[in-house]
Amino acid sequence: MNGAQRVLVTAGAAGIGHAIAQAFAATGARVWVTDIDEAALAACPAGWRRDRVDVADPAAMRALFGRIEAEWGGLDVLCANAGVSGRTAALEDQDYAAFKECLDVTLGGAVLAAQGALPMMKRARQGCIIFTGSTSGQFGTPLRAPYVAAKWAVNGLMKTVAMEAGPFG
Repeated sequence: MNGAQRVLVTAGAAGIGHAIAQAFAATGARVWVTDIDEAALAACPAGWRRDRVDVADPAAMRALFGRIEAEWGGLDVLCANAGVSGRTAALEDQDYAAFKECLDVTLGGAVLAAQGALPMMKRARQGCIIFTGSTSGQFGTPLRAPYVAAKWAVNGLMKTVAMEAGPFG
C-alpha cells in the first residue's frame, strides 16, 4: 500500500460527491466512490474504485466496508454525501413512505457509513468523517420537511460522532 490517503465518497459518481472525489484525487488520494447510478459510476475516472451501493441497505454497507478493509486495509477519510431531497410539498401533503425514504438515504446512509468507517479509524487512531450538510439543516426550508428533518438530524449526528470518536484521534 502506498501512503496516499484512502477516501470513500458516498454518492460520489455525480454532483457534489463527484466534485469532492475529484478534489481528493487531485491531491493524490486513492478514491472509492459509491452510487446507485451505474452509468455515472461507469463514467468515473478509471483510477477510482467504484461500487454500486444503496447507502440505505445495511447489508450492502457492511459488505462495502468489508471490501474496503480487505482491499485497502483501512480508511482515512469518509465523505458521507448521499442524500435525496424528498418531495416539495406542505407537510400535510407529504407521502409518509417518500418522507421515510428521504430519511433512510440522507440520515440512515450517513449513520451506516459512519458505523462502517469508525471501527477502522478508531483502530488506526486517526481519520476524518465529513457529513454533507445544508443550510436547510440549520435554518429550515418551507415545503421541504423530509430534507430539512434529515439534514437537521445529520448535523446532530455529526456533533455526536465528533464527541464519541474525537478521543480516538
